[in-house]
Amino acid sequence: MTKREIPELPEEVAQRMKKIGLKVAEHRQTVGSNYKKFAESHSINNMTLWRIQKGEDYKMSNFLQVLNAIGISPEEFFKGIK
Repeated sequence: MTKREIPELPEEVAQRMKKIGLKVAEHRQTVGSNYKKFAESHSINNMTLWRIQKGEDYKMSNFLQVLNAIGISPEEFFKGIK
């Protein structure tokens, strides 16, 4: 199986993605245990959740699914993020 090739993001975007990933992890930890158990209990692919939390590129639909599972709206999640 070949490794999926991910285009490199501009540095500013990459840094924002990492901050978003850290915030997802913080919120996820307040409502669940480790990422694998959380992902399994919410029918989210655990590698997708791992990638989001690490600040890697992902589909917006996956991100919204994770926010829904955490129980936070996009508006609330992004409050204070520039």
